[in-house]
Amino acid sequence: MSENDPVHDDWERFRVLTTMTNHWDRPGWTPARRSFHWFLTLDSAALRDLAATCQERLRVFDCLDPVPADGLHLTVRRLAFTDEIDTAAVTTVVRRVAQRCRGLPAIGMRVGPLAGSSGAVRFTVTPWEPLVELRAAVDEETAACGLPAVDRRFRPHVGIAYCNRDVPAQPIIRRVAGLRDLPPIEVPVMEIRLVRLYRDGRTYRWDTESIVPLHT
Repeated sequence: MSENDPVHDDWERFRVLTTMTNHWDRPGWTPARRSFHWFLTLDSAALRDLAATCQERLRVFDCLDPVPADGLHLTVRRLAFTDEIDTAAVTTVVRRVAQRCRGLPAIGMRVGPLAGSSGAVRFTVTPWEPLVELRAAVDEETAACGLPAVDRRFRPHVGIAYCNRDVPAQPIIRRVAGLRDLPPIEVPVMEIRLVRLYRDGRTYRWDTESIVPLHT
């Protein structure tokens, strides 16, 4: 990562947007389709409270679909749609990632302040370095199994609301600006999960496929 200050950079990228776009309009997704993703699931009452406070202030925008309290997560990377990978390949990837993660420490994440992207309102997450290292480890073990690497840039974040249509961005940005003084939350991360992600209407849900502990 080249940015020296993710908090500043995330906000600068968001505050200059003119339009927010439909997060749900993504290629490949159908109502019945599932996708394997590596997630950090975040079991933190303080984070749920912070998200709920922000969501309540954003409720005036019916273009934003709030993330349920039990749906807060950080996406490390997508593995594949479940119909594009066989069980043996999934098992091999999980085994290799588990072996690799034995050498990676648990992560202390700081979630906040609030910012956004073209398709979502989300918390900036810092520090980036251990999360980037985790992502790189998962990428390397996935590539070693002959599966494609992820070519999208990785900006660690936790989404709290997804935009469901194209709308002017500035009214949302102004409301988010008024929430940026809320103090961030410290969240320990002890494991990474491979989940089967699916959509329930305009909400993400998942079933856990495997849990890989980080070294403690």
